[in-house]
Amino acid sequence: MTRPMRDSEVDDVSELLRESYAWLGERERLSTKQVEFLVSSRGSTETIERESQAEQYLVLDDGTSLTGMVSVSGDTVTKLYVRPSLSGLGMGRELYEAAESLIAAGGHTRVALGAFSSAVPFYERMGLRAVGQKEATGALAGVVITLMEKPLAGA
Repeated sequence: MTRPMRDSEVDDVSELLRESYAWLGERERLSTKQVEFLVSSRGSTETIERESQAEQYLVLDDGTSLTGMVSVSGDTVTKLYVRPSLSGLGMGRELYEAAESLIAAGGHTRVALGAFSSAVPFYERMGLRAVGQKEATGALAGVVITLMEKPLAGA
């Protein structure tokens, strides 16, 4: 079941993100330094606590543990991760659809996001299309992010 993240689940979301970022680093062939940045900074409880004040965090809960998460800011999906051992079971689709519904309910006319190359096919299956690319800066310098969009019904 997809639902809003509870304050008490920040540690669980942090664990899920750190696991996902380590897996992503292998898939994207990121440097050790880039993976360390994602795991220790982007996956930290402090980052999640800070971001969840401005973004809406949703989690996917199988009744015993968190299996995935998605975060939304305005019309943008800022993160979407499923526990790597559960990839390919439809959980990403469930999370994406929950995010899209949240964005539509907010009155937005499109969904936007930036995707790592390995995630582009997934988002294409969700109906998004590439509209450009940008090179990441800072600790992720050199990584190319694909900018993707999808108009929402009635837009």
